[in-house]
Amino acid sequence: MKRNKSEKSFYHRLFILFIILILPVFFIKEYRLIKGKKDTKVLHAEDFCQTHLDPQEDKSFTFIVLTKNNVDSIEQNFQSIMQQHYSRFRVVYIDHGSTDGTVKTLQSLMQDHSMTVIPCEKDYEVYQKYHEVVNRCKDQEVIIHLYGTDWLAHDEVLSHLNRSYANPDVWLTYGQYLEYSSYKKGIYDPQPKKVLSKKRIQRAPWVVAPFKTFYASLFKNVDLQRGHFLSVESDAAFLVPIAELGKAHVRFIPDVLYIHNEKAPKEKRGHKLAFMGRKLAQSALLKKPPSLADLVIFSENQPEKLHSSLKSSTKHLCGIDQIYVIYDCTEENFAGYETLKSQFPQVHFIRPAYYAEAGFKASLLKILLKSSTSYVLLSTDQVLLKETIILSPCVEAMRKTRAYGFYFHLGKGEEKVRGEGIALEGIYMWNIHRNEGAWGAPDALKMALYRRLDLEKDLKNLSFSSAQSLISAWTKASHPYRVGLTFEESKIY
Repeated sequence: MKRNKSEKSFYHRLFILFIILILPVFFIKEYRLIKGKKDTKVLHAEDFCQTHLDPQEDKSFTFIVLTKNNVDSIEQNFQSIMQQHYSRFRVVYIDHGSTDGTVKTLQSLMQDHSMTVIPCEKDYEVYQKYHEVVNRCKDQEVIIHLYGTDWLAHDEVLSHLNRSYANPDVWLTYGQYLEYSSYKKGIYDPQPKKVLSKKRIQRAPWVVAPFKTFYASLFKNVDLQRGHFLSVESDAAFLVPIAELGKAHVRFIPDVLYIHNEKAPKEKRGHKLAFMGRKLAQSALLKKPPSLADLVIFSENQPEKLHSSLKSSTKHLCGIDQIYVIYDCTEENFAGYETLKSQFPQVHFIRPAYYAEAGFKASLLKILLKSSTSYVLLSTDQVLLKETIILSPCVEAMRKTRAYGFYFHLGKGEEKVRGEGIALEGIYMWNIHRNEGAWGAPDALKMALYRRLDLEKDLKNLSFSSAQSLISAWTKASHPYRVGLTFEESKIY
């Protein structure tokens, strides 16, 4: 039985509709696969060996060796570096609180060789020092990331790396290694197991290799991008963004470059990605936050308001070490402050001596000099916090942006700010001298976070005898190119 024209027309339309709906899905899928392969390209070892380029110049290398309780292997690590038949390199050891004599061993080796040893006690200090070392390097200097448990396999490793970086398409490298106890090769297949998308670059071999190299400019570019503010839970947190930038330029070197000590405990070798913005704040709530800053509150004849301000600060500020109150009062309010001393025994109350105009300034500078933290919060007895503030992401944001201050009393939505940019999710930055009003003079002592050394350097040259005169002198002497940070919403009433 023949189909009539209406039935043919129906099936014809149905086929066309099928083509319209299905083909785009197919093409999109193929496009993503092709793009994923391109983005995560790691050249085969055989192809890399076929490319021979003579170096036009010798690259400069900087070893950054991370150590923690590696006294059994650290001397062999050091000697393997110093025996290289290559002259343009330097060595920096960053030690994370070793208790077994690792630092003493390194310091004894310093007597005959040139190197730098940087001891650190806290997690965030390790990344801070790493950050400082790389940023002092030239852009085309090659950073060699190594652990104190491992050592170089022979005295031509740097010469081999120099030849590899003669290829302008090479930005990052990692190489073959031998396990210490068995001397078996460690990496047999330099290719990722699967085609990786951008979000899975952290599984690429370069990130997990104990010995890896990269241009200093890659690290600096990550640091300058406002979206990358890193957790310090593992070194992978700052290595992953580097791999993201250079994923098409990673090269595996098939020659054995180093010996990997498989018996050593793999501390801090996790592959966690960086937490950003509110996620970092939420994770900090799950454990006791580190003491990152001292709090200094200025008060004058307001014991009742100071009481409320202290209750608010002790409740809502996470990451405070010591709390200081610099106060002045008349005889009428003297008893009120004495009562507060008994109610807040953990707070240091300081009443400046009455000699000339130096009493207030001397008291503040004395606090800054004896503080054991790198950051200081300045506030007044007028400040009440709306909600909890985790200081750790604020400190991280200041480190990455080199901001002068983090101002909790400002909020992006309050005024129009010219040239603001997102530094973290929920955190904004702006150039202070380009704005007016509160944005152009934010140092109003309404709770802001500063670097202790910055405050010490700036305030010692100012003339002031009270909180109000400090604000005035500080504003007049403000540097024209400072950057400020603030949350999206003000944190104080």
